[in-house]
Amino acid sequence: MDAKQLHDLGQQLRVDAVRAAAAAGSGHPTSSMSAADLMAVLLAEHLRYDFTAPAHPGNDRLIFSKGHASPLLHAMYRAVGVLDDGELLSFRGLGSRLEGHPTPRLPWVDVATGSLGLGLPTGVGMALAATRLEHGAYHVWVLCGDSELAEGSMWEAFEHAGYERLDNLTAIVDVNRLGQRGETRHGWDTAAYARRIGAFGWHTIEIDGHDIEAIDAAYTEALQGRGRPTAILARTMKGRGVAAVQDIEGAHGKPLRDTDESIAELGGIRNLGVPDAQVLCAAAADTGCFVTVEDHWPEGGLGEAVLAAFANGHQAPRITKLAVHAMPGSATPAEQLHAAGIDAKAIEAAARALAGDRVVSG
Repeated sequence: MDAKQLHDLGQQLRVDAVRAAAAAGSGHPTSSMSAADLMAVLLAEHLRYDFTAPAHPGNDRLIFSKGHASPLLHAMYRAVGVLDDGELLSFRGLGSRLEGHPTPRLPWVDVATGSLGLGLPTGVGMALAATRLEHGAYHVWVLCGDSELAEGSMWEAFEHAGYERLDNLTAIVDVNRLGQRGETRHGWDTAAYARRIGAFGWHTIEIDGHDIEAIDAAYTEALQGRGRPTAILARTMKGRGVAAVQDIEGAHGKPLRDTDESIAELGGIRNLGVPDAQVLCAAAADTGCFVTVEDHWPEGGLGEAVLAAFANGHQAPRITKLAVHAMPGSATPAEQLHAAGIDAKAIEAAARALAGDRVVSG
């Protein structure tokens, strides 16, 4: 995705978090809205995760240590197509899998988080297990809140991860300045957090948490390793995107008052990244085969979103997924497309091989 598409995805996540909380009459939409851009870039560009195979050992781990932002996590699941709109709006309803905090009732959630200060220690354990026991290549991402940095368990986790040099661990700290009872101890002073976390041997990066390109660059830097864990200190605004609640005290843990107006201010309801299931099923009935093409890794991408549309008993077509399978090197755009097998000739060849004389939809 380009920066505009990533921005739009962040807005979609905000809208869906607002809608979920409004449907429930409870929840934490403003806490979700501050971290939406951070999660949009992670989801689209850096999180390596096969949502059709949540138990796959190679999947990255994503933990919401600020578990009250579960509307954001559920919005992410809707964005990749594993939750439909109806289930999203069942948030906190009787019998719903979508609870007020993340729980393993959802197959993509590894650990329940609710009380602040629990997610990062768990992430340290996962990263340590990957290094010592599983010898896995997955990365552990933990979304933290600045309010929970008052919890001693967080600092024990920072110390232990630094001591173990866990460079497969990244803590993303959503520094939105406002907690439940007012301003946090250090407010937006990300340098204060960076000094303290850095003292435990972490690599620290300070960014504007709403700058798409800066977020992307920070994640890229975190994945380079450096022999130590990385903490991204992202200055954000609570309630970002809706003037009535943006950076305003007293809105914590409350649904937005005028949901329709807020959604309109955020750009309306979108379906970015989620192919229309009815259109896909109709095309499958007509053609019997698809070719999907994406200019990034196949895990969690367009091809898997298309497959998810046929996961509820619909007759699936034959599908060829073209995607990037190796780290690209220096080359012209045309050379890179050819090397990855996703240029026009590769698409045509895949379509002909798959369909023969049939009409192809892709």
